[in-house]
Amino acid sequence: MKPATPAARGRRLLVLAILAQLGTLHAQTPEDDAVVAADPSATELEGVRVQGARSSGETLYLDEKRIAPAVTEAVSAEQISRTGDSDAATTLRRIAGLSLVDGRYVYVRGLGERYSSVLLNGAQVPSPDFTRRVVPLDLFPNELLDGIVVQKSYTPDMPGEFGGGTVLLRTREVPRAPFFRVQGTLGWADGTTFEDGLRYDGGARDWTGRDDGTRELPGSLASVIANGAYLRPRSATNPNGATPEQLQGYGRDLAASGFGVRNKEVGPETGFSIGLGNGYEIADDVRLGVIGAVRYNQDWENRHETRATYAASSAGLSNTGRLDVDSTQRSIDASGFLGLGLDIGMNHRLGLTLMQLRQTDDRTRISDGVVDSVESRFHELRWVENELSARQLTGHHVFPAARDLEIDWQYTNATATRDEPNRRNYRYDYAGDVLEYSRRSDAHATTYGTLDDEQDDFSFRAMLPIMLGDTTTLAISAGGGRTERERDSAIRTFAYQLAPGSPLATQPGFLAQPIDLVINPDTIRPDGFVLREVTRPTDNYFADQSLDALFLNADLNLGAWRFTAGARHERNEQSVTTFDIGNSAREPIVARDDSSHWLPAAGITFAYSDDAQIRLAFGRTLSRPDFRELSQAPFTDPELDIDTIGNPNLRTTRIRNLDLRWEYYFGGRDSVSVALFDKQFADPIEKLRVPGSSPLLELANAAEAHNYGIEIDANKNLGFVGERWLGGLDTSRWQIGLNYSRIESSIDLDAASASYQTNLSRPMQGQSPYVVNLQLGYEGERHEANLLFNRFGRRISEVGVQGQPDIYEESFDSLDALWRYRIAEGWRLTFRLRNLLDPDVAFTQGGLDTRAFKRGREALVSIEWRPGS
Repeated sequence: MKPATPAARGRRLLVLAILAQLGTLHAQTPEDDAVVAADPSATELEGVRVQGARSSGETLYLDEKRIAPAVTEAVSAEQISRTGDSDAATTLRRIAGLSLVDGRYVYVRGLGERYSSVLLNGAQVPSPDFTRRVVPLDLFPNELLDGIVVQKSYTPDMPGEFGGGTVLLRTREVPRAPFFRVQGTLGWADGTTFEDGLRYDGGARDWTGRDDGTRELPGSLASVIANGAYLRPRSATNPNGATPEQLQGYGRDLAASGFGVRNKEVGPETGFSIGLGNGYEIADDVRLGVIGAVRYNQDWENRHETRATYAASSAGLSNTGRLDVDSTQRSIDASGFLGLGLDIGMNHRLGLTLMQLRQTDDRTRISDGVVDSVESRFHELRWVENELSARQLTGHHVFPAARDLEIDWQYTNATATRDEPNRRNYRYDYAGDVLEYSRRSDAHATTYGTLDDEQDDFSFRAMLPIMLGDTTTLAISAGGGRTERERDSAIRTFAYQLAPGSPLATQPGFLAQPIDLVINPDTIRPDGFVLREVTRPTDNYFADQSLDALFLNADLNLGAWRFTAGARHERNEQSVTTFDIGNSAREPIVARDDSSHWLPAAGITFAYSDDAQIRLAFGRTLSRPDFRELSQAPFTDPELDIDTIGNPNLRTTRIRNLDLRWEYYFGGRDSVSVALFDKQFADPIEKLRVPGSSPLLELANAAEAHNYGIEIDANKNLGFVGERWLGGLDTSRWQIGLNYSRIESSIDLDAASASYQTNLSRPMQGQSPYVVNLQLGYEGERHEANLLFNRFGRRISEVGVQGQPDIYEESFDSLDALWRYRIAEGWRLTFRLRNLLDPDVAFTQGGLDTRAFKRGREALVSIEWRPGS
């Protein structure tokens, strides 16, 4: 092939740069692809005007990675399909430098979730988590995604909260031709499917992931605590409180759903998805595209876990507690997506995206063991609904009369909600060999939690491409945006407590009965179990944020060289108000963060050949404290079951980012890259363990931190293996992919404020020293197979205090396999095997296990019908 001239290369780079920066882009039909393929000179443009459409596909995403002004990784829908992964979180763990924590939070380059952000079609979206600002990425099913881009180096058009990187999720584009797809899935899990699991009585529509009202707060109790009123008994100092008879009625209504746990056989994993769409010519040069999709999936997991706690002494670590935990969790995912795209000629496009994602976890758990020197049995019945709704309007406009000025804009209204109704916790204690309902004041709790987080996000970008010569082009871009966010979080907790001198406590064998015989309408009475509200003074808060941003950036192509430089200015105002509903006289706890920052960025790319380039990037970014992190009120982390104390004096973390990457592209999907990165943190925010018998975390600024490493990523077709070493055997249908990341980090704590920490200098919490992924794939005419391996290095899960070592999550090896077969025209059969090695998931402290369990192997079979494929 004849090499491109410098002039042609300059024009091509500018065109590709323009395409990479478009926010809303045309879908392209196979017929369009054929036209481009038939004209190899299609990129030899004598101007910068881009007519036509950007196609979606693996080649496109590889091109985007190649010509992006920043260090990026890109995964197309086709690549996602080959992995067999069901959601964005599991897909992202296969990208170089990324690791997955708790099955839903992605760490980029070893940095915790606070240093990663998520954009949905270019817009920020809120999180349905009580305590974390990051969106759990397992909320996004892959069926709705056109692709995922991870930007690892900062550019001014991105939000300034940028640490490890930003995950860009792109939803499916509307089709230009008829499209229909339906798929059904059936799965089996080792140790779960058709085995007995822990269950309790729920609602008739639990399978939908939406409670039918069974778990709702009873109307009698809801009316009396409406508008933030606190449930109090009547007394001489509170004559307007509830009478004993009223408390009895409220208590009986609340207990109507019961507390009992039973064994019941667990069924298989089930799921289905449907997608359809079409394009319509509604007038000359006006075309409307429509796409819709729904997805439902239900899976189960039985888990047996051992837990232990230790204390440090001169003799080493001594055991202070142990638990055997048995649980059954049912996860239900339901999502809906609707997209509309209106093309007006070649230069204007409007898009409307409506999306609703719902994820429900239904967990029953029984824990046996010793806690605080008391041998007990703990029960938990928990139902959590997380939902994210997004309504997004986008526009893309090209004005040829204004030197091909391009304007992109988007407005997104997103709402994240979390509903946790009727969470029931209770305990039994051993009295000798007899297990009795606990006499402790904290023996029981029924909790109702809600969170509503609404966010409006508007942004725009204008770009003016300029040809300065045959080999010199310049693109000037400017824009800005505004984000407004409001959050309300409420938790109400009630408990049944035995009245002083209750005759129930003296009845022989009464407390040894099953829970529904201990607490029931007959025993809920003034001289028996009495309902009390025990909501903590810090369980309720509201918060708001207003963030304004402006940016300016220049992108200069000078022959084989490309220079980018720009800056972003952000002005942030946010406040958190935590209030005590039980004491209106208590002053609310108010924390604020009002600040503004300039965030510069620059980059250089040297394309020293048509196949290879090297790039260098610099940027200054930040990480702000989240709503709850600014409040000194304690809150309970729902994932870790550990209380955390906020800090109104937290300072914004400032980050200096450096990236250097060499890239080589062989052609097709084949490429190799080697990247070095270095990040310096000033005032990084860490969760530190507070000494004491009960686990407690506090948030504080460390003095400084350093994160650096190397990433190697390679993808290669294996056709050369047969040609060179196997006597001409055709191995061209085989592909191998490998990425390896080696990451080092250190954080230095302030000795004055963290003297009780065991190590004042250590790796950053959650950072794996290495991550490796290996993928071996085969693509035939009717067969497709993939083998995928992932391993991460041991990482700190909790930091140690008072001489106790840090708690580490040990390395984990994951091996998955997929085989897909086209059984007839339009029909495909897929087998997926997950976690084939099934190693122990282990957390250790000083070489001793603090947690250990197995995830279990899974096997799934899916059948898909897609007419015309």
